[in-house]
Amino acid sequence: MRSQALSATAHELAQQADDLREGADVIAAVLARAGHPLARGPTGVRLVLWWVRVDAETVGVMGPGGMWGEALALDALALHLRAAARAYAEVEASVTAVLAGVRSGADLLGRVGWLSEDRAVPVVSPVAPTLVIDRDHGFGGVADLLAAGEGLDGGRVRVVEVARGDGGSAWVVVVPGTQAWSPTAAANPFDLTTDVRAVTGGATVAAAGVVAALDTARTAPGARSTPADPVLLVGHSQGGILAAALASDPTFTRRHHVTHVVTTGSPIGLFPVPEATRVLSVERDDDPVPRLDLSPNPDRLSWVTVRAPGAGLPVDVRSHALEGYVEVVRVAEGAPRGTVDGLDAWQASAGSVLGRPVRSVSEVVVRREVAPQGVPDGHT
Repeated sequence: MRSQALSATAHELAQQADDLREGADVIAAVLARAGHPLARGPTGVRLVLWWVRVDAETVGVMGPGGMWGEALALDALALHLRAAARAYAEVEASVTAVLAGVRSGADLLGRVGWLSEDRAVPVVSPVAPTLVIDRDHGFGGVADLLAAGEGLDGGRVRVVEVARGDGGSAWVVVVPGTQAWSPTAAANPFDLTTDVRAVTGGATVAAAGVVAALDTARTAPGARSTPADPVLLVGHSQGGILAAALASDPTFTRRHHVTHVVTTGSPIGLFPVPEATRVLSVERDDDPVPRLDLSPNPDRLSWVTVRAPGAGLPVDVRSHALEGYVEVVRVAEGAPRGTVDGLDAWQASAGSVLGRPVRSVSEVVVRREVAPQGVPDGHT
């Protein structure tokens, strides 16, 4: 949680401030033994009274611009971080309570058949792939990864195998967004039920179907798959939620080496994606969907959030369309290097996937079906 991280950082800064003060006292003691004029005055905090009488070198070490000054600055920063940690803790508690309420509400609605996957299991059927891609050059950039999510109607999931420079393979898993809005769970699992269950941390048939799609591709005849192969998960809206959920799931990551996640218009700030996984989240200021988790994305080196300005209205649901996000990223990629903070570094980190030849493309249709009596949930 952010509050815990801030508290830990504040504690570390306070410790460093204490270390600096101890260092300053040691220097004062050395000066005293050496007969420095400072030896005739008091030590400790009252050294401030003697700063005007010592030479420039001593002031540089022990004065306001030196060790004592640095210690005071660290103390001030630690104080601010502790205050921020308390504020974040209150926000986190509120968000947790809201999501718990949503989960409880969904459970109540499940009693009347809404937002429920009771006894549902995923059924995966391979279909002919429809992705059009330059097999010699593959995905030229992030925009191409996002564009691979177009045409995934009917519960389709795409898996693309690309050739790494060392001869091995990397895997791109493209997860669709919400396709059905009825509160009643039907055959297509990429629906409102999955939205509610996934964003509140629950297991879903859709996520299980994505796992099955990747397993199917990696075990297909001719696939060059090893446990160490990099896996990149990309998804728009609900697809991004499922991508972040899988990247945060130790059961999944023990079997699949998730190195990168790309999301557009997805509320994923609360998912505990490991810091070893490089995340790129693209959000538009006027798109309300990324804000539904009531929490900003983590601010860290391995998680880049690109925020694009809106078209004028504070909230515009039209800005949530995948096509608009693809265009936003193409514009960002065409800007001079360094214009979009973090984007160039993220793309460089994805060199095992971007610009690599395509070995295979596979697609499956994921369906939600009710398990026969006597079969545990989650099994076919």
